[in-house]
Amino acid sequence: MSRNDDAIIKRLNELYKVEKQSIKKLPLNINDKYALFSDLHLGDGEKVDNFVHNEETMRFALKYYKNNGYSIILLGDVEELWQFNFIKIRNRYDKSIYEILRNFSENKVHRVFGNHDMEWAKLPAPVVNKENTPHGAPEAIMLENYIFLTHGHQGDNLCDRKALHSRFWARFFKIFIPIAKKFGYENYSATQSQIPKDRERLYCNWAKDNKIILICGHTHRAIFASRSYYEWLKEQIELKESEKNRSSTDNEKLKELSKDIEELKTKLCKEKRRGRDINPLVTKGKPLPCYFNTGCGLYRKGITNIEIEGDKIRLIKWQGDKSLPLEKRRKKLWKEESLSELRKEINVKTV
Repeated sequence: MSRNDDAIIKRLNELYKVEKQSIKKLPLNINDKYALFSDLHLGDGEKVDNFVHNEETMRFALKYYKNNGYSIILLGDVEELWQFNFIKIRNRYDKSIYEILRNFSENKVHRVFGNHDMEWAKLPAPVVNKENTPHGAPEAIMLENYIFLTHGHQGDNLCDRKALHSRFWARFFKIFIPIAKKFGYENYSATQSQIPKDRERLYCNWAKDNKIILICGHTHRAIFASRSYYEWLKEQIELKESEKNRSSTDNEKLKELSKDIEELKTKLCKEKRRGRDINPLVTKGKPLPCYFNTGCGLYRKGITNIEIEGDKIRLIKWQGDKSLPLEKRRKKLWKEESLSELRKEINVKTV
């Protein structure tokens, strides 16, 4: 491992095993429901704000969870404080995102801080803190005694230890983004993660070693049960190709399968172009389903998040297509999993 990888593992171990006061405890019973979001990166609503096009989608998602009795857990980088002053962020989203969150019942909204909203490590965090609360957001949340929730920047050289330097350069380059957009250069950097493509393997191995389920944000790459969307697309292409070979005499079926394969390949190319073709979490066989990632709120066509409902966990895509009926904008990606079955497979230990 590199020195940076060593530092990440060291910091995660310190947080999980030593700094118990930095971890907030939440229950998970059969009737408990949680919706996990991360990496919204709320800005000022102007050209450099990479979230603003998903504002309406996020408002709809939050209203859905409020009406259906969910608690919200925000896993960091809710605000983009590297590039924007919080007053401008609050002025833009106070009557939309923040207002809906404030309308949740008492103790129904929780958050941890990330590297882009690290201010809330010490200052009272918006939405979840009362005005007179002297402390900020925790660095991690333990759901029941086997699901560890944190942002995922811990220990990283640029995102944690040298975050002030990174913030300076983020504010400096911010002035060039509108110019680039004017000349037709789309800002892929919002979802084209700059995090190394083997970072998920590091997280997965750490969770495996500690026999827990780890749920992060930070990388902007949605992961479910230690598998990425990129890997899932590749598997679907292989399955369709195999089905096509078995349907060699059915012309209509062949035509349909060929169309499906081309659509899947197009999506695969887009994932690769946007830097989400991460390294597989294991080199051989099926990965241990101990690592999950919420993705982000910056996708051009929607937002991803994770739902936990009693014993069930699922990855959700809130689609930004306004032509879809409201009930169809919440799309379940992949098959939901049973947490009790995952615990058996991982051999989860209690803490």
